[in-house]
Amino acid sequence: MHPREVVADVMPRWAVARFVADGSERVSFVEDMQLPYSAARSAGGEPANLDYVAIQRDYRQLHARLQAEGFFACDYSEYAREGARYVGLFVAALTLVLYGPASAWTYAAAGLCTALLWQQLSFFAHDLGHNELTGRRDIDLVLGICVADVLGGLSVGWWKKNHNTHHIVANDIDNDPDIQHMPFFAVSTRFFESRFSTYYGRIMQFDAAARLFVSLQDKLYYLVMCFARFNLYVLSWTYLLRSDFAPYRALEIVCVGVFLAWFSYLVSYIPTWPLRVLYVLTANAASAILHIQITLSHFAMSTESPDPEHECFCARQVRTTMDVICPRWFDWFHGGLQFQIEHHLFPRLPRHKLVRVQPMVKDLCRRHGMEFKEFSFIDGNVYTIRWLGHVASRVKTYNCRERLHDQAVASIVS
Repeated sequence: MHPREVVADVMPRWAVARFVADGSERVSFVEDMQLPYSAARSAGGEPANLDYVAIQRDYRQLHARLQAEGFFACDYSEYAREGARYVGLFVAALTLVLYGPASAWTYAAAGLCTALLWQQLSFFAHDLGHNELTGRRDIDLVLGICVADVLGGLSVGWWKKNHNTHHIVANDIDNDPDIQHMPFFAVSTRFFESRFSTYYGRIMQFDAAARLFVSLQDKLYYLVMCFARFNLYVLSWTYLLRSDFAPYRALEIVCVGVFLAWFSYLVSYIPTWPLRVLYVLTANAASAILHIQITLSHFAMSTESPDPEHECFCARQVRTTMDVICPRWFDWFHGGLQFQIEHHLFPRLPRHKLVRVQPMVKDLCRRHGMEFKEFSFIDGNVYTIRWLGHVASRVKTYNCRERLHDQAVASIVS
């Protein structure tokens, strides 16, 4: 990850990682980590027959090779095509709202263009959040604020705090906020234990509401994703107003205010309130595609280490992450981040180059007996829904066990 950022964002409360710098300001990676607030958990059975020392050695050698061959240098020409796409979607949305016929179809189409714009801009903001553009933290962060806060209404500062933590402790039940979505989702039956979130600083209660939603999570998955962006607005404002670490708080509040101003002004051109609601709901609900893309890479992946005492960073990232297969001409839709394993291994590697690194990572996994998991987008959705359904089916067993326990306690008391 990024030593200075992670230490600044996380260390006041957590001591979760040791970092190895590579001698430059641009790239670095996590060598080892410890989770003092989360007891080591094993997946059960025999420890994995993996040589973690050799895996980490070869991973560091691959990192050095990529650096020596210039892979970490950003190719700015890649953003020319993306910039044209951003402008095209923005102009299309504006044109439909300002000059299109006043019909439901017009504003639904405008909402879809806006949602696609936000999705595509998220990939660019993601690059800036990982310092992939200039390699200088402050410059990339301010650029990210100008993109995400002004055009999308979401706080980049909140995202960096959340996302840096996710990269360090990917798919850790107690520490990774990207899989902590109670009461709506539980990606492991461990969440039935009402575990403590070290990120949010509270217990994730498995109460009656959680039992209901989790028991239906495979059926409600896509519906909940349609409302996910509204939750991000709440998290962004919570961070900006209440976080004890928001280095660009004033700038972000101003920039999100600019978003609210221009977006409200645009909506005011829509003639009736029902059509305004249609446009706003469509723009935000259609953003579900981004949230599906994000969760697909982790929701159905392992949350328990086969050897928590010895597992290295490289093996941990491969175990907790999956890639999405798609044709090269469709890379733009996934933003290049369908190569999620490669991104987790080399977070500052420009995403346009991840496709070239994938064969090297596959070879590393093959040589060390690590499973490299990849699915097509459709198969990945099926795999994820089936896993959510598996966890959901366990709620009934949990409820039966709780009822039996309550009955036993009642009989003793009586």
